[in-house]
Amino acid sequence: MRSGEAVIEIKNLGRVFKRNRALKGIDLEIKRGELFCIVGPDGSGKTTLIQTICAILDPSEGAVTVEGLDTVKKASLITSRIGYMSQAYSLYEDLTAEENLDFFAKIRKVPDDLFASRKERLLKFSGLSDFLKRKTRHLSGGMQKKLALCCNLIHEPDILILDEPTLGVDPLSRRHLWQMINDYHSGGKTIVLATSYMDEAKRCDRLAFLLEGGLVACDTPGAMGDLDEVFLKYIRPVDWGKIPFPAREAGGDVIRVEGLSKRFDGFTAVDGIDFTVKRGEVFGFVGPNGSGKTTTIRALCGIIPPSEGSIEVAGIDVASSPSDVKGRIGYMSQRFSLYLDLTVEENMDFFGQVYGVDTETLRARKGWLLETTGLAGKGNTITKEVSGAVRQRLALGCSLLHNPDVLFLDEPTSGVDPVSRRSFWEMIGALAKTGTTVFVTTHYLSEVEACTRVAFIHQGRILAVDAPKKLKALYGKETLEEVFIHLIEGVHDTSGPR
Repeated sequence: MRSGEAVIEIKNLGRVFKRNRALKGIDLEIKRGELFCIVGPDGSGKTTLIQTICAILDPSEGAVTVEGLDTVKKASLITSRIGYMSQAYSLYEDLTAEENLDFFAKIRKVPDDLFASRKERLLKFSGLSDFLKRKTRHLSGGMQKKLALCCNLIHEPDILILDEPTLGVDPLSRRHLWQMINDYHSGGKTIVLATSYMDEAKRCDRLAFLLEGGLVACDTPGAMGDLDEVFLKYIRPVDWGKIPFPAREAGGDVIRVEGLSKRFDGFTAVDGIDFTVKRGEVFGFVGPNGSGKTTTIRALCGIIPPSEGSIEVAGIDVASSPSDVKGRIGYMSQRFSLYLDLTVEENMDFFGQVYGVDTETLRARKGWLLETTGLAGKGNTITKEVSGAVRQRLALGCSLLHNPDVLFLDEPTSGVDPVSRRSFWEMIGALAKTGTTVFVTTHYLSEVEACTRVAFIHQGRILAVDAPKKLKALYGKETLEEVFIHLIEGVHDTSGPR
């Protein structure tokens, strides 16, 4: 087949799950050698479309062909030829990095002589050579993503399909993953990927914009214009309304950390860090995967005890009285902390009762939260049935029902669309104005520009703490992402265990 002709053809594609129509009437052609991107808000059908192309899901209507093969009639042949890297964890965590590569090579029937040369090339380019004997669960998130990509490249598929390949990884790991993607694409391979990073979408040859299961636009990034504005054209920003909490007086330290260390089985995850956070600050906590961010948050929340050092949050000595701090803080973890088999309202009731919110106050705050999430009149909806963006807003609201002194947010906007991220950060800013302190981790360095101050942490140690403008001036950089990369590349090993 010639470069430039259609290698994936999608005709009138529809897909229905019970009562939910995930895809409807999609017509697309993806050309051989294209780097093709699929974008859209959470719940728009991106993953469903990708899994249909991969012959994992059958169409409810219409048809999909890959290399001229029908995805229903020739599913096994298609899956044996393509490479598919899902959002979900796809490695065997009890195997070493090398054992994972060996396993995927065997199931893909890669000849031994070809495997040896491909393995050497992939390991060198991915930076995994020094970690072959390490159990996969002990690799950082960024290294796990690179290993998963290597496992999907070991049979050198002509078509590589990636669903949010850089989701949840730090900017340096994201750069490394894109070097691998671009290198593979330069060999004439076809790559189809979904992403929530608009700067990544701009690197692609063409992109398809999905909304509520339909295709609303398909063109080159240049023809589409600025992509954040495209999202704004189709998606209404969330109106959080008036925050129903009494304001606190800002100023004064609400978090004090001195000499905090945490060790797990001989491994030091956090290594003697010191910092303070004032009431009403938005404090960004940024570092590569495995740098100690989540461990620090869990220690501050009293979930895990420190090995050494002192922690004071809202006037409470967390190390000696961890249970006392729980009523003074809100915590939204990376997994959004919700019970998916409960209804929306049952989640609100549960968190309200756990935090000791009285019945009348809880009723008023539930009303605000239902309006904010767009779930007014839908409180009986099972939580797992609502979109990720709505669950994100619901999780934030549940962590705020008791009006905490400090709100801890661990990668709260990972994987959500630009409009939802923008609205979420508007809410964070509004909360800070009420005197609530927000302690947030994120891999979107553009978000950190909105923080009062930011701390960069790597290998369990803090490298720098200051206001974003001061850090950029200090290191002579235009963006915080450039500051981040400068600081991390100054420490040679970016791949420690989580």
